Amino acid sequence: MTKRSHPELDGQHPETLYSFELKRPGQTLRERLTWVAVGLSLGLGITAVYFSLNPSQRIWPWSPNPTQTATVDDPFRQGAERAMAAAELTQTAEFREEWAEVAMLWQQAISHMKSVPRGNAQAELAQQKVKEYDRNLQYAQSNVTSRSPRTPTDQVYWTTGSDRELVMAIQGPPEQVTEQYSSCRQNLRYGNSIVTISNGYVDQYDNTDGSLRVLADGLVIFSARVTPGTWTLGSTEADVVQLQGTPTREEQYTSERFKTLYYGKSSVFFEHGQAIGYLNSDDNLRVSVQPPSLSPGQTAPTFWSMGSTRAEVLRAENQTPIAISRNDTTCEEVFHFPTGEVTFRQGLVNGFSNRNGALKVR
Repeated sequence: MTKRSHPELDGQHPETLYSFELKRPGQTLRERLTWVAVGLSLGLGITAVYFSLNPSQRIWPWSPNPTQTATVDDPFRQGAERAMAAAELTQTAEFREEWAEVAMLWQQAISHMKSVPRGNAQAELAQQKVKEYDRNLQYAQSNVTSRSPRTPTDQVYWTTGSDRELVMAIQGPPEQVTEQYSSCRQNLRYGNSIVTISNGYVDQYDNTDGSLRVLADGLVIFSARVTPGTWTLGSTEADVVQLQGTPTREEQYTSERFKTLYYGKSSVFFEHGQAIGYLNSDDNLRVSVQPPSLSPGQTAPTFWSMGSTRAEVLRAENQTPIAISRNDTTCEEVFHFPTGEVTFRQGLVNGFSNRNGALKVR
């Protein structure tokens, strides 16, 4: 396989990470012997004092099988190690998933370098590395968006804006969950890292220990799967227009964050250029909202109930809602079906309207 060029390995920004002091062999040996002698003297002296004060005690004050002393975290070294891992993986990365791994390693390297204290001797070099690593991160992220995936149905990372289901599917169950009812937020703790969920979607995160499989500054990824010839939640405006054609009209709000495209009486609502809701009044939208794939051994639920997730509702109903409306101000999201509505708060069912008893709820 032909190796691809990359700034981190091409020597375009050569900078020394570590410095070494060269010594004569004889000088090194004398220094080692001197320190060994000092260490033995101190150790024997402490032992003698211990036994003189405790004549009946004859147990050595240290363990016969000493455990390794925990080393103090060195953010500069940790950052350099992540950078080396990213640079090595760059040489063989081909598919989107592999480039996502590269990007996440660069993110971790940057995070560690930023945490080097100002008074540290390597603080200035660390800040230089932040700029260098950021260029490499941008390069990796460009490949994430341009390369084809090895397994199109599987997702190996999540982003800011991703839904709670995707985070849980990738990260697994959190070690701790705390609710902030006044601000409609929920914190998911994974080790020393925290994911903050607002209205069922990732609002922010703190990847302290690098355990979060998050890709920053990327297109928002949702757990909803897209089927051939359709678009879904998280699809870009370009994807929607490609499938739906030129809209009959569009509405750009004062804030460039939001935009609506109209196709007759139907409409698609965008945030930051990605679909987050729609109204399929004319039944002309080529939209499909499919829940994520089931894990091996997992079976689709027949019914849903209060507290069920969005994925569980979609699996039980086995149909795409005719409309999805989301209001982050009131912290609600509503799935509209022909026979009723299901209201979610923080991604979990907290109310519904079941006309004619057709919804599969109990």
